[in-house]
Amino acid sequence: MKQKIEITDIGVNGDGVGRLPDGRAVFVPFTAAGDVVHAHIDEDRGQVISFEEKSALRVEPSCRHFTICGGCALQHVHEAAYRAFKKRQVSEALGKSGVDVPETFEAVFIPEGTRRRANFAAVVTKGKTIIGFHERKSANIRDVPDCLLITDEVREVVEGFRPFLAAIAGEGKKMDVLIQCIDGAREIALTGKIAPGWEAQQALSDALCALGLARISLRARDYESYEILLDAKGFYKRFDSLMVNLAPGAFLQPSAEGERVLADLVLEGVGDASCIADLFCGNGTFTGPLMGRDIIAADLAADAIASLKKTGVRAQMRNLFKDPMRAEELEDRDCVILDPPRAGAMAQIKVLADTRIPKIVYVSCSPQSFAKDAALLIHGGYRFDMLTLVDQFIWSPHTEVVGVFSKGN
Repeated sequence: MKQKIEITDIGVNGDGVGRLPDGRAVFVPFTAAGDVVHAHIDEDRGQVISFEEKSALRVEPSCRHFTICGGCALQHVHEAAYRAFKKRQVSEALGKSGVDVPETFEAVFIPEGTRRRANFAAVVTKGKTIIGFHERKSANIRDVPDCLLITDEVREVVEGFRPFLAAIAGEGKKMDVLIQCIDGAREIALTGKIAPGWEAQQALSDALCALGLARISLRARDYESYEILLDAKGFYKRFDSLMVNLAPGAFLQPSAEGERVLADLVLEGVGDASCIADLFCGNGTFTGPLMGRDIIAADLAADAIASLKKTGVRAQMRNLFKDPMRAEELEDRDCVILDPPRAGAMAQIKVLADTRIPKIVYVSCSPQSFAKDAALLIHGGYRFDMLTLVDQFIWSPHTEVVGVFSKGN
């Protein structure tokens, strides 16, 4: 049905929120508070047909692909309103879990053009090679050669790889192309199937040389491990004084700028603690800046743990969701760092809440799961001292936070 809707807010997923005459909420993409629109309504979703009144909070989107490419959701919102939305998103998530925002609540916004890693969708169809992102709510792939999020180096690798893709993938075959440009090294990690025949193998070899890649890797489907197809050199990443030879497709913070901000916030939170547990440690983003102190590290990622062990880090592979570090294993620690996936770290937090560990520094890419875990810590007697929002996911509804918790002896 067609309905006139006044947009009053932006929801957690970045869509404008309005109300139907019966009071039901409806979510309308690419709208801002103050817009009055005529929209086609399907249950609780709306699609703009026309604007009756445009909000003063609207701006002209920076990217010509906006609303078609599925990569960005909030380019149409004025910078001040966008930043206020991000902070409000965190505050509301905490409020729903009964957690008060601490007095120290700062925000750091990473600029555009800083993404050093990006996973592109690719297809060769009718002789045309497309490397870009899926269109919004569609399997179609949108070529985005002028994407504003990525670094110039990532864009250079995308465009340099384009001529080789037809031979590598084959006509009509889709493939995901992860590109990472880290500390002067470049890698491509592919998800899909390589076309049969010598032409594909020659194209892979030519791409490796022409683009100065450290390696090209492949996996058949998502969530499997990558296997190196061709390599010219190691793919090394420096985390301050720690140098790690990363596994293919290793997860890293999306930007060097964001990584530095997060590392500095963790260092500030850790303070002068000398015995630290780095849980969900990944490849050593926070272990590296703390080298020289007594550190134990743990993560489920076997490749990451193997790489850290080779550097001498006391690291162990462990499923902290099912087998969290026990209190007796942490009794000599004066600080714990956590950087879990989006689901949070509830099993581990339940253990930590009952300990007397003086300091907990929690890095999270989900304010919602962070808020639930923070509530458990506070219920266990921890003080919520500091909170910092770090916006690395530019023009998206996603937000990263760093929280610092303490407990007196």
